Amino acid sequence: MPKLKPLLEFERAVTATVVNDVQLSPNGTWVAYVTTPISKEGEHDVSSIWLVSAEGGPPRQLTGGAVNDHTPRWAPDSKRIAFLSDRMERGKVQLYVLALGGGEAVRLTNQAGGVNVHTWAPDGRKLAFTASPGESDEEKRRKEERDDHKVIDADIKRAGLFVLDVPDDPATLALGELPEAQRLSSEELHVGGYADSGFNWAPDSSALVTLTGCSPKAQDLVVAEMTVFALDGETTSLGRFEGITAAPRYSPDGSTLAFIGVEDQIPARWVLQTMPASGGTPQAAVPGFRGAFQSFAWLPEGDRILAGVETGQQHGFRIVDLEAGGLSDAVSPAERPGSGAAPLSVSADGRRIAFAWSDAYSFGEVCVADVGGERRVLTDLNPWTRDYAWGEQRDISWRSFDGAEIEGILILPVGYQPGTRYPLMLNIHGGPAAAWTHGLFADCHTWAQALAQRGFAIVMPNPRGSTGQGTDFLRSIVSQYGEPDWQDLMAGVDHLIEQGIADPDRLVVGGWSGGGYLTATTIGRTKRFKAAICGAGVTDWISFQGTTDIRHVFDRYLGEVYRDPSQHWRYSPVAHVADARTPTLILHGEEDQRVPVTQGYELYEALKAVGCETQLVVYPREGHGVGERKHQLDVFQRGIAWFESHL
Repeated sequence: MPKLKPLLEFERAVTATVVNDVQLSPNGTWVAYVTTPISKEGEHDVSSIWLVSAEGGPPRQLTGGAVNDHTPRWAPDSKRIAFLSDRMERGKVQLYVLALGGGEAVRLTNQAGGVNVHTWAPDGRKLAFTASPGESDEEKRRKEERDDHKVIDADIKRAGLFVLDVPDDPATLALGELPEAQRLSSEELHVGGYADSGFNWAPDSSALVTLTGCSPKAQDLVVAEMTVFALDGETTSLGRFEGITAAPRYSPDGSTLAFIGVEDQIPARWVLQTMPASGGTPQAAVPGFRGAFQSFAWLPEGDRILAGVETGQQHGFRIVDLEAGGLSDAVSPAERPGSGAAPLSVSADGRRIAFAWSDAYSFGEVCVADVGGERRVLTDLNPWTRDYAWGEQRDISWRSFDGAEIEGILILPVGYQPGTRYPLMLNIHGGPAAAWTHGLFADCHTWAQALAQRGFAIVMPNPRGSTGQGTDFLRSIVSQYGEPDWQDLMAGVDHLIEQGIADPDRLVVGGWSGGGYLTATTIGRTKRFKAAICGAGVTDWISFQGTTDIRHVFDRYLGEVYRDPSQHWRYSPVAHVADARTPTLILHGEEDQRVPVTQGYELYEALKAVGCETQLVVYPREGHGVGERKHQLDVFQRGIAWFESHL
């Protein structure tokens, strides 16, 4: 057996191939999937659509080249695939259809602002899609003349819902001829939700159900209208709903809608619910479920749903019995725990599913499984991962300050020797409504396996407020975000010191987004950590609530800031940095709308003012995460160097 490489080259890590969509053909025979590099090298995204037999065999590339081909959707006859591509104009995607029997892809749209999402009608005769208006001639003129002042919310680009007839043989369309699209939504309505912009057809192909709002701003879609658009022009509201994370879907007989949303209000999300298709009060499909639903699909008989779920630190697939309210395994548990509950695709007969699955040694592979059977891996996208030594991952748990049991993942250093103490990184996940689940943590936002290869242990806790442990656990930090959950983190560090794994004199801490917030909280409360990395973290709740794109979500955690800001200031890290002495690296995307870059500047200036060593790095063009290749390289290298230099 060849000797494993001790260190992952950062250049290799940022060129990994990842799967971001998996679609099983209705007849269960083929899987279409999309691959993309983990980082972006140029101005525009690049992705390709592949096809592989569900029985196994070599995949073949359906689309390729330096363009962004994505979102493949099968026609009900399993003979055609509709997909989105910016091959005509980079950065602006249009809708195409490709017959698998041969021939070139045929373009079906020429929307000025591009197409967002699409889906086939159950009868296979129509495609529905959403599209936003493009820049007007007047806007172009003003931009050219530099008369381009902006009146906020004065010219909102709302996505509309359209349908078009698809010819039996799209190749018969004359060159440049396009099917005429019918608009179903009014121009005053934006079609799409804040977490899922999709929509779904009624079984008889007569209508579509989706989420709508007054604008595409996330803040205006956190509480969205559930709307039915009939092809005859009738529009029906089914009510307003908060925090829906998976768009509603009709049952096979059209009598019931299912969706993943909120039980009562945020943060009690990821609850699978059903209600009559005509509207009514939603009911939890599995009351009291201690987990989180990530995806779902109706099974043909209509009284069961196949769902991707998160429980604790791992994902799995379950069948929900709507009559009994119980759960059973849909797929035999994997040999190693992992992640891959979404996306999920099910054959028309409900007997086979396809998904992407990652574990401690894989960024993710395309898999299929017959319901009740074991998964089969169909791809080998990053064979080079087998050339490296990775730290062992373990599920661990500990008791917090009040006796509550807290869970997490421990990654041991490569070459771990029991009885030896190692430097420990406390790696805090974002959210807060999220969780660490098993996967290959070799990307720039976690640093975990890169640190394990350099002799670190890494603890990745799922403290109070995390998903995968039920709605009561999610709600447990309301009005105190940053208090009991922070104590859960410290208890986890203490546990690993007591176990003889962590060296109490060599501790570091870091995280991104919500993890950045709790990192900034940590440096103001304790001096036990030798270095910290705060990635895109909230540092001042008062200014954050006035600038974030999802103020309503955090109103549910700490209240409405303009009514009583005292709670927000109490939990703001900048209010507690007077005695901070932990060297802190602050990383932030310049175009971040979720946690604006001003949050990074506030912490940076506060730490400088009190004489604490700090460095702020801002990445142009980046949003809430870092996507460009050279920026990812910098995050990798700078983060590792920051920790190592301060130990």
